[in-house]
Amino acid sequence: MSPNNGMLGETSLSEMGDQPSEFDESPEATRRFVPSPELRQYLAEIKGQAQFLLYLADQIEESLGQLTHESDRCHSAFLCKVLGMYSTQLETKHQGLGERVAEACQEIYVSIREYEQRDWT
Repeated sequence: MSPNNGMLGETSLSEMGDQPSEFDESPEATRRFVPSPELRQYLAEIKGQAQFLLYLADQIEESLGQLTHESDRCHSAFLCKVLGMYSTQLETKHQGLGERVAEACQEIYVSIREYEQRDWT
């Protein structure tokens, strides 16, 4: 099963549509906070990468369990190669996730500051 953005059961920003945000004073508020397309993209990518990391960790755990009980040297060698590949992917995706989180945090900061500036003027 391959991971996707809806696997954790969370509502994505795109599914929220025109629902009131936490910045609305009331459902009829005229000033609304609308996340930028960039912020939505950053968050979607973070969720996708995090879900892939969870999937990858499950695969590593399963492969390690198989390796523990494997008596065939050829299959053990194959599992070791697979685990090496998983380890490389885990390292690569982990680094990419950190970069995406940093970008999303910056975009959130900018978005909130812009919202506050509009609110105060």
